[in-house]
Amino acid sequence: MLSLAFATCALVISHALAADYRVTLGISQLTGQVGVGFDPNRILPVAGDTITFTWSVPSYINNPPTGSYSATQGSYGSPCQPMAGGFDSGPRTTAAESSGSAPSMVFQVKDTQPLYFYSSVGDQCKQGMVLGVNSAASGDGSVESYIIAAGGNPYPDTGNSSSTTTTTTTTPASTTTNTSATMNMTHSMTNSTSNSTMSHNSTTASTNARPSSATGIIVPQALVFMAGLISALVL
Repeated sequence: MLSLAFATCALVISHALAADYRVTLGISQLTGQVGVGFDPNRILPVAGDTITFTWSVPSYINNPPTGSYSATQGSYGSPCQPMAGGFDSGPRTTAAESSGSAPSMVFQVKDTQPLYFYSSVGDQCKQGMVLGVNSAASGDGSVESYIIAAGGNPYPDTGNSSSTTTTTTTTPASTTTNTSATMNMTHSMTNSTSNSTMSHNSTTASTNARPSSATGIIVPQALVFMAGLISALVL
């Protein structure tokens, strides 16, 4: 009985500590504006976490144009080519966040092996629309090397063929029952008629997101459930 109780508790804890990574399609990770890209384009989940691919254009962008993009799983050895049996959303169209009509899809992370996703629409992959999951920050295995191997340009927004990459990490404010580690990049904008400026917390070709350590944080609901379960089984 006790072993069953502890096994159930372990299952509850694992779900309570799982994190979800929100990745927006159709937003440039360099500019934070509508463009060909995943934002962020590098994340570091662990087994049990989820990735939510969303075609929802953030509300800070007014009257955004729509675009078609896909989240297609590929391999590092065959860049910009679909992986047999891999995840593939197919082309989907973006919509303003305020519309509430933007599609989204969830991918379950099974381990910490590097994974790669790209957009299969047109030549968007070669234009730099690649997401690295637990990929290297630079060099072999990185998002940049993946794009270059496909004959593309990892820095389309700058028009450069090379760039200095600085990796930044975004952490969530808290962990909840289904931890929302939504990796929304911070955007600050001023009125465009008075020297419009914008700051995006990543200005490099490779950004990454990883929530602060979720271990050791158990939400009260999970504790109450486990305590009640153990008491019932012991009695």
